[in-house]
Amino acid sequence: MNDLIEWLQANKIQYNIIDNEVIEMPGLGKAYYENTNKLNSIFRLNNDGELIFNSVEEPSVLIAEGINYIVFKFGDNWYYFDLRKGFALNILKYVGIKAELQHQYEIVNLGCHSPFELLNGSFMPEMWVKKAVFCGHKAIGICDRNTMAACYNLQKVCSAAGIKWVFGYSLTFKYGEETVGAKVYVQTQKGLRNLLRIQKAIMVDSEDQTVTFNELKNRGEGNVLVFDKYSADWLISHPVQMEDLITKFDKTFFQVDLTEFKAERIDIRVLEAQKLYFHKLYDKLPPVLITDAYYLDKSDARNKIILNKVASGAAHEQSDEQYFKDADEHYALFANLFDAERWDIDKLFRECVDNANYIAEHAEAKFENDRNFMPKYTMTPEEKEKYGTVHNMFCQLLEEGFDRLVPKDKESQEKYRNQMEYEKYIIESTNNVDYLLVQYDTCNWSRKNNILVGCGRGSAAGSLLLYLLGITLIDPLKYDLIFERFLLPERAGLYPSDTTIIGEDISSTDYVEITLENGKTIKIDKDAQLYVKREGEEAPITIYADELRDEDIILFDNKDELFTIDEL
Repeated sequence: MNDLIEWLQANKIQYNIIDNEVIEMPGLGKAYYENTNKLNSIFRLNNDGELIFNSVEEPSVLIAEGINYIVFKFGDNWYYFDLRKGFALNILKYVGIKAELQHQYEIVNLGCHSPFELLNGSFMPEMWVKKAVFCGHKAIGICDRNTMAACYNLQKVCSAAGIKWVFGYSLTFKYGEETVGAKVYVQTQKGLRNLLRIQKAIMVDSEDQTVTFNELKNRGEGNVLVFDKYSADWLISHPVQMEDLITKFDKTFFQVDLTEFKAERIDIRVLEAQKLYFHKLYDKLPPVLITDAYYLDKSDARNKIILNKVASGAAHEQSDEQYFKDADEHYALFANLFDAERWDIDKLFRECVDNANYIAEHAEAKFENDRNFMPKYTMTPEEKEKYGTVHNMFCQLLEEGFDRLVPKDKESQEKYRNQMEYEKYIIESTNNVDYLLVQYDTCNWSRKNNILVGCGRGSAAGSLLLYLLGITLIDPLKYDLIFERFLLPERAGLYPSDTTIIGEDISSTDYVEITLENGKTIKIDKDAQLYVKREGEEAPITIYADELRDEDIILFDNKDELFTIDEL
């Protein structure tokens, strides 16, 4: 039990000892302490031959006593699992309620480096966010070097956890032959687009993964720029360029990071740069507290060393202090390095913290995943004359491909026709017609201009429509390839449901005229069945057209919503 208490204290988890076998963690619940030193194995087979945790206590007995968890040591770490859910190896960290802090500052960590910064950062956004929530932080920011790969993942995880996300990016910009480190933090949608341009400039246009001073300056709108902790000397030597960047970005700060390193030469370099900043730049450029964190806890420091050695054979900028810190740990760095007689440490710390909070509070950018950003296909004058509409062009191209490529025997014609209509319905219903036409145009133009195009890769070869359009050159039915690997209906939001489907035109003199929300009027035979939402009914109902009421909402099939109604 003493080892467990030491672990909880080290990880700042509140606890109450109930007895020598049970401990309570506020915010989580009661847990049974399993002494694994007395066990030959932490697993055993039950009467049904299933592998279960080898507890000396019966789970049902513990649950009946209000004890829903078992905690146990495995290797160097402590783990827990929920008896109500079955065994899972959950590390005993960032759970329950965090121990009280001495310094009650509302802080936000904007310096997290994820494993998307290959062979340097570690821990996926889920774990960074979990620790941020445990620490009571209302936001978290990442700043991976030369990659935005973690941004969308961070947004999803933060959204689920109910905290704010901040997209950050560490980079090196070039002024002449000089290089300077900096971080960009996104504030607006315009800023996000500008950061994407910076990313392209670094990873596509540059040979040395840097961005030019002018390109960086031109991408300032909607973003915050933070000069890195080593940049003070360059800033003092280039006041005009510093002012130029200050005017172009929404806000500009200097990174205050007092992390201790294992190498004295690195410590000296960091401290000299910080000293230079506070003596000569402090009144011109506000400070912001951003500590680069490459791992979650101090005990994880070896992660970075191992990753660096895999990458280059040696660990660079080694430190045991580059972890996700709480307010007390951040404050301790200030208290140790600033002379209390010369500096008001509380005031200075609050200023640095407030500026980090400013960045988080004004970070409104997000990846919009609720609408289709695929560009619309633009028809040439010849295509407009021949086909009329984009949708008609799509349908006609499929028919042309069908006549050209499908075997002429009756059995094949029926088999291919059924598959084509099935895939066509899914592509239309998911609003991917323009997407396929863009691919059609790209591939066919390339082939006509002697640019090599492959026969098809990955799941695309499973689509008959791509084959009929000439995008791929493989007949998927001939080789029994699966269309659903290319586009699974359920993943595209097409779940089986009752809807009103518009069929073929019929001659009718007894019909109902319906005016739709878009102002269009369509005629429906009075005996046509419609699926509608009706006020007062718990669920949609099926009615005949002549039974419609003004307030009824007709639930049309998605394909008909997107295409058929517009063509009527």
